[in-house]
Amino acid sequence: MRQLTDAEKQQLEGKIKREQERQQTLREKNPDLPESFEKASAKTGIARKIALKHLWKYGLLGLILCLLTYNVFRFLTWHNLGSNRLLNVNILVALMLLFTHIGFNFTKTGRQSRIMKTVACVWIVLVCVYIYIAWVA
Repeated sequence: MRQLTDAEKQQLEGKIKREQERQQTLREKNPDLPESFEKASAKTGIARKIALKHLWKYGLLGLILCLLTYNVFRFLTWHNLGSNRLLNVNILVALMLLFTHIGFNFTKTGRQSRIMKTVACVWIVLVCVYIYIAWVA
């Protein structure tokens, strides 16, 4: 971590002082404002929005993994492996959902994000081609 120069320290102190003055004037104009961020977030629902975001992110991942597990189980317990095209499509679609969800919700920046988004897009194309071939042919 780099050290701040004296000029940067003075700028930072000035910004902090201006922000404190702004908050003080807001409190004087509106005395029922909460004192801390926790109280403010409880009133505005920021904590609930964050919880819903995580519920969506991890809940949907759990649902997709359950779907994939169920489809793999059904595929392995089927008596004539590979004869039912619908079971193959179910597994491919579940994998497509998994790759897409991971690519667009868990990786945000960098090389990993580009790789996962590319894998997801290529998998979508391959699944569409397989579905076309399976039902037309």
